[in-house]
Amino acid sequence: MKNYQITLEALTPVYIGNGKRITKKDFELKNNYINIYDPIKLHEILGKRYENFLMNNYTLTSFLKRNPKLNTSPALKYRVLCGDKGIRESDGIHEFIKDAYGKPYIPGSSLKGAIRTAILAHRISENKGNRFDSFKSELLGGSNEIERAAFGSIIDDEFKNLRISDSQPLSMDDLIISKKIDVFKDGASNNRLNLCRETLKPGTKINFTLTIDGSLQKPAFSPEYILNAIDQFNIQYHKVFLSKFGSYHLDQFKENITYLGGGTGFLTKTINHSLYGDRALKEISSFLDRMFRRHRHRQDLALGISPRAKKCTRIDGKTMEMGICQIRIDHDAAI
Repeated sequence: MKNYQITLEALTPVYIGNGKRITKKDFELKNNYINIYDPIKLHEILGKRYENFLMNNYTLTSFLKRNPKLNTSPALKYRVLCGDKGIRESDGIHEFIKDAYGKPYIPGSSLKGAIRTAILAHRISENKGNRFDSFKSELLGGSNEIERAAFGSIIDDEFKNLRISDSQPLSMDDLIISKKIDVFKDGASNNRLNLCRETLKPGTKINFTLTIDGSLQKPAFSPEYILNAIDQFNIQYHKVFLSKFGSYHLDQFKENITYLGGGTGFLTKTINHSLYGDRALKEISSFLDRMFRRHRHRQDLALGISPRAKKCTRIDGKTMEMGICQIRIDHDAAI
């Protein structure tokens, strides 16, 4: 057993959801902060007045503005800074995952999933022994056998050799509210969706413990192998997708970049360009067209890119991609 310290630095906002959504009835937008309230405590304070409020179409922000003398501070759970002025009182906010003590954290499974995707893409690109050729004729989204071909069966899966702890708890001050923005190839953006997220602020550092078990039959992964796979996956993503956008800059970020969490886009989580090569654009647009009929992804072929939107947000007036992290694995931090 070898233990290493993984340090992630969020270069842009990172979102890991817990499945919960904060509605316009649960938060107040005030002085560039989102104040999030406990509805049970609000009911205890306001009684029938709160029940009537829930029955109408007012936001909590407008309700409290109409009633400035109400003391609702005992019902305040926490507050989060808004990343940009485009956030509205009618937006919905998807919560960041928190531990039993209410502290944000990142599950180890989230990071392990990103690493697994990068390594799978790397092995498919290498295609040693032509073991992935048979999958190239299958429809996208069809079979899970490709992972078994890469890593083994459930019983002897190589990823049993690699374990990543949940991150150390973070502070509520590490959160910021980020609004979902789609940016298209022509540089135009679409932020009409009423969708915001609690995300980690750029600059936040997140720590995990990586354990690699070299005692099992198959050779263990090494930090160097993991980082190389991550780099190759990121280089491919820049080549086949980001290079299509006018806002693309090759030297924007350094090496060891991984995309983590929700809202980062389809291609950051799939291995289709490694598998299909020159056919990838056709396969992806066809798959997305079947999944999302009203979006007409067949039209992506003419644009030369699919999906056709880059998943972004805006912080302090600057538009940036979601979920970009730099990863470091410290070899000399073995426990």
